[in-house]
Amino acid sequence: MTPVGTLTPAMQDYLEAIYHLQREKRVARVKEIAKRLKVKLPSVSGALKSLKSKKLVHHEEYGYVTLTAEGLRLAEQVARRHEAVRRFLTAILQIDDEQAQAEACRLEHAVSAETLKRLLCLIEFVENCPRGGQDWLKHLSGRWDDEFHCDGNCKKCIASIVIPAGAPCAEETQTSEPSTVPLSTQEPGFRGVIKKVVGRGRVRRRMTDMGVTAGTEVEIERVAPLGDPVEVKVKGYHLSLRKEEAANIYVAPE
Repeated sequence: MTPVGTLTPAMQDYLEAIYHLQREKRVARVKEIAKRLKVKLPSVSGALKSLKSKKLVHHEEYGYVTLTAEGLRLAEQVARRHEAVRRFLTAILQIDDEQAQAEACRLEHAVSAETLKRLLCLIEFVENCPRGGQDWLKHLSGRWDDEFHCDGNCKKCIASIVIPAGAPCAEETQTSEPSTVPLSTQEPGFRGVIKKVVGRGRVRRRMTDMGVTAGTEVEIERVAPLGDPVEVKVKGYHLSLRKEEAANIYVAPE
């Protein structure tokens, strides 16, 4: 298998662009890739030749572009890395999304797999720890101001953050909000807001990795005949969730 780190930043950008276009339109076209990356058509043609030589894309002259199995694996890694960096910039550093998207494109290439994993753990910790969450982030937001002066009384500051009911760090299997329901119980066409993601371990980390977090809008596009998988749209991305994953996502209708 090809380590993503052996690809140049430009190649990673091309794989990510093809990945998103393929998810949106099933296939990618050279003109669409050029438009998405804001480059000239000859540049795209040269990049595709290089990616094809590495057996990462399928492409015939004047034809569609699709990812090979290995190309898809690498593209998913790049896309996850971009989303993790973007979420860190927006959710924790509270940078506006447009700026975060641009900066994530530059920063993602310097992030190792270990750093990526720790960024995701940090985001999950801040958003779900009883001493974290939105109250903690509100306290943090005041520190961005150059005129902010801390009085040094950290214990007083921490004590002022109220631990919400039903939010201990222990694993939860139910939500305390009666108005919320598991995403797995809803039908195609449902639109709502994610209120809580329960569970632990790889399942929860995978959802966090994909941007499935509290406060995010979600729409169900399709549900397989047996209820698995569930195709959803989150932050403009099309995701495929297993039924057990969807059952851990509690949502409130719009």
